[in-house]
Amino acid sequence: MKAIFALVLLLVVASQAMLKFPVKRLPGGGLNYRSFFGEPLSQKRQLSLPLDMKGDAQWYGSISIGTPPQRFEVLFDTGSSNLWIPSSECPIWILPCDLHAQYDHTKSKTYQVNGEKFSIQYGSGAASGFLSYDNVALGGVTIQKQVFAEITNEPGIAFLAAGFDGLLGLAFDSISVDHATPVWYNLLAQKLVAQPVFAFYLNRQNSSAGQGGELVLGGTDPKHYTGAFTFAPLTNQTYWEFAIDGVSIGSTVIAGPSKAIADSGTSLIVGPTKLIDQIQKLIGANSIYTGECELLVKIEGKQIIKYLESGVTPTQACQSIDLCPGSYCVVCTTVMFYAQELLANNATDSEVLAAIGEVCKFIPGNSGERTVECETVPTLPVITVTIGGVKFDLKPTDYINQVEVSAGAAICVSGFMGMDLPPQIDLQWILGDVFMAAYYTQFDYGNSRVGFATAA
Repeated sequence: MKAIFALVLLLVVASQAMLKFPVKRLPGGGLNYRSFFGEPLSQKRQLSLPLDMKGDAQWYGSISIGTPPQRFEVLFDTGSSNLWIPSSECPIWILPCDLHAQYDHTKSKTYQVNGEKFSIQYGSGAASGFLSYDNVALGGVTIQKQVFAEITNEPGIAFLAAGFDGLLGLAFDSISVDHATPVWYNLLAQKLVAQPVFAFYLNRQNSSAGQGGELVLGGTDPKHYTGAFTFAPLTNQTYWEFAIDGVSIGSTVIAGPSKAIADSGTSLIVGPTKLIDQIQKLIGANSIYTGECELLVKIEGKQIIKYLESGVTPTQACQSIDLCPGSYCVVCTTVMFYAQELLANNATDSEVLAAIGEVCKFIPGNSGERTVECETVPTLPVITVTIGGVKFDLKPTDYINQVEVSAGAAICVSGFMGMDLPPQIDLQWILGDVFMAAYYTQFDYGNSRVGFATAA
């Protein structure tokens, strides 16, 4: 049951994570790391960070901040550039802070004051707080005096069920809020990694602790890919943006030459609404209507709380009010589980009702997400993204997330979502975790390019 919430909510978190538009855009071109960061880094190390995976929707790993170290789980996000963590100064009524680890700078000997206000905008609101300096450790090395944000207000309920505490951005400094120096830049400047390259392996087959994949900082890991890399030069040094030749399903051309980004902070593959609608139609994907969820909460909200407080399971509660089995069953068990999570954390009835009412906004369908009948998955077509003349095929098992809702019942979510980005972005496609799980992805700062190889 937890998996459906990780998926449903993180689809939203991830799709919002890329809605951080740059204030300025820089021309593409190679990054001369030798002259920018000083002496060659070849004598330094390659860092391997194991990742945890939750619901095929979020991959995250551990870092620590301060002396003595305070540990946090962070989403490593190539679609943003800032590091932020919940603060111990976050008010008690901000539930996302209460349910995650919080940084307490009064307990760190290496903390240094910055104090500048910080705010980053998401689709559901702004994460805000203030900047601080402290040492940040990851992969066995320590960055001295890293600037990061202490968050005192998190955006909406989308982060409540997140497996991670904060975000660590791996995009370019040109889109860093408040011009805060990104973690990756400090790893290079302090000569803590061997090469100006990092790479992601996302493992959808194993959700055990530390087995969800691997982030390598300072190189690549050959055991996680096969064959040669196909490289695409960057068209901008803001997000990891490059050109694709097109998208197709068999002989049907969905899109021609266009711009894309590789974004580990987006769960799905995002494209223009009209084009994604074509793909959804060809794979038989349909919406789950949020109206059903809103009606359910309005009519049965207090009864939901009553049943869950009595100790019954979400499925049993839905059966008790005659919504399972039936067309409302998936929506009901989803909402029931989330309410149970809040009640377990001592939320009031009004807080639970308000929160599960907000959940309806994130049920697949409201923001372009779709589902397919699970029994049709083996018959679905291969979808191809062509980059640099090379075809990257996505099988149905690559682009469909099958999530167990209750014993014997599952929901199959399409790995595509429609979203029309603002024209000034000059960007049409976001190749998120669905694509990166199928293809090992190398982010090459030194040569200003992105590389893809078949994931092993």
